[in-house]
Order: sequence, then C-alpha cells, then structure tokens
Amino acid sequence: MIRTGDYRHVVEIQVRSEVKDAAGEAADTWNVFARRRAAIQRTPGDEVFASAQRGGRVPVVLRLRWMEGVRTAMRLVFRCGCCAGRGVHDVKSAIAADGRNEEMLITAEEHTEGTP
Repeated sequence: MIRTGDYRHVVEIQVRSEVKDAAGEAADTWNVFARRRAAIQRTPGDEVFASAQRGGRVPVVLRLRWMEGVRTAMRLVFRCGCCAGRGVHDVKSAIAADGRNEEMLITAEEHTEGTP
C-alpha cells in the first residue's frame, strides 16, 4: 500500500547527455529526467559496515511511485542524513517494488570523485 506521507524527500533523477562546447569538443552534462517525492530507507548497520570495508560507498534505497525509463546510467540528487549536504548518488538498480508497477525501489550509492 502506498502511503504518501512517507514520500517526504524531493529527488531529482538526472540523465547524462553529451553536448559540444564552444570549441566543438564533446562535454558531458546532466539534465533533469524527472523530479519525484520519495521515501529514503536507511541501510542496515551490517551493510554500512560491509560497504566501509569495500571503499566506503554506502548504498541507499529509495521508494517512489513507479515510472518508466529509470536506468543504471542515471544519477539521483537529493538531501538526506546519509550524506553531507546535497548528495549525488549513482543508480545501481531500479525495480518494481510490488510486481504491479505501482511503486519502485531504486538502489543507489553515493557518487565519489573520479567515477563518471
């Protein structure tokens, strides 16, 4: 059952596009694919510990209303308690939460410098 009160975080889903700069060189830019309200589910403590062992990228799970087109090449931008300030997170998976395409679960990890 969808409880709209749980969707208290505003999430921006962004998609990468390639544009040409003034010199004609290709440059990557991020465009807004969608803005949605979502519930952010905290990662259990054992997963936080395990992620620290793998390099510190803590997974975050977001629950939001179903939408088509979310892919792993996208990223999420939102504010929450899991990151300092404005968090940029890389999408790792996007699946139907209930099998009926009413809600979806997006698993993402905090973006670190040096990753595309």
